[in-house]
Amino acid sequence: MTAVDFLKKRDSNGLRSGGNFPVIAASTALKSFGSGLINSYVTLYFVELGGSAFSFGLTAALASLIGCICFLLGGLIADYYGRRRIMFIAAFYGGFSALLFAVIKDWRLFALVYIVATFASISGPASSATVADSIPPKKRAAGIASLQVISSLPVAVALLMGGWIMNEYGVLDGFRLACIFTSVFSFLSALVIFYFLKETWQKSDKGRLRDWLKLPHQLSSSLKGLICSYALVAFANGAVASYYILYATKVIGLTPLQWAPIVSIQFLVTLLKIPGAWVSDNVGKRKVMIVSLLACAPCAIMFALSRSFLQALISVLFVTATGIFYTPVYEALQANLTPKATRGRILALWQLTTSLATIPGTIAGGFLFEAVDPALPFYLFSIAEVIAAFFIISFVQEPDKKEP
Repeated sequence: MTAVDFLKKRDSNGLRSGGNFPVIAASTALKSFGSGLINSYVTLYFVELGGSAFSFGLTAALASLIGCICFLLGGLIADYYGRRRIMFIAAFYGGFSALLFAVIKDWRLFALVYIVATFASISGPASSATVADSIPPKKRAAGIASLQVISSLPVAVALLMGGWIMNEYGVLDGFRLACIFTSVFSFLSALVIFYFLKETWQKSDKGRLRDWLKLPHQLSSSLKGLICSYALVAFANGAVASYYILYATKVIGLTPLQWAPIVSIQFLVTLLKIPGAWVSDNVGKRKVMIVSLLACAPCAIMFALSRSFLQALISVLFVTATGIFYTPVYEALQANLTPKATRGRILALWQLTTSLATIPGTIAGGFLFEAVDPALPFYLFSIAEVIAAFFIISFVQEPDKKEP
């Protein structure tokens, strides 16, 4: 029996998604541990190879542009063909990409492979749709938050290991060694999906494929406002995400080994997502999102003003503790507003707008960091967060009836 035949047989067993949560949690935890070994150090490695902050910003922007195409295609696949197979294939592709990172010694070639590796994001809509399909609507925010916490806890350990590896072997050799471990954990994640994940959406036999390329003609004003708010958050994060470690090492004066416990503790703080999501399920998701955005906005400025390990640690913890509630609550509210039959494509639209917003954010952050003032990307983050809160206040309302 071939792998494709086995997948078809598994898909034909029905849409029994009740046991998917522990499977998704295990697969995500494995993948997150592997990626956690290298993700926080990619920019630093890129600069060590001879690149610059601005050239990495352009690289990340091009990768996001490729991601836009992948999200659209991935949303179509998720709603028309099903979720599971594309998740399995993308996980294996991610493992091979990490192996390529381990053998590259030129920043230009690294940039090319970094961009090509983005094709793995084609599974994004399918993964998000499977999570939403597998959790009851009344517990959706808490379920999504729990899953994100489960995936974050291994990252806290992985970051420390990654920092130790690069301290022992140097940034260049250490990063390459960490990439090998990343590849192994990505392959293990794919195997968990292959053997245990149940399909949650049957291949559609209604209508022609070209009809499925169309999104619903009318999106609710709440859904539009929600997507716009997240696009602003994506712009804000794009402006700073790749430059935290550069600011920590170049301006504050920390070493990679000193930065590792900061980001490790940061991921431990994500445990707060669970009580925050519980609150949102009971008192309202919209209120929690507004508070999260307005509280997080000034915390990035605190980081820009830091000049010691302790100040950097405290400011990063504040950024995390205030901002972590937004994404799981957002995903739950978006799922509640989206019919199951179109969930993959709506998720693709969300991820598309996220990528499109990240592109100018990453470029602007890199330019400001390198050519103007390294602190300015963090001020830009704060402004964008406040505007995102305005969109939710003005346009988003909770639905009277939640979609299953």
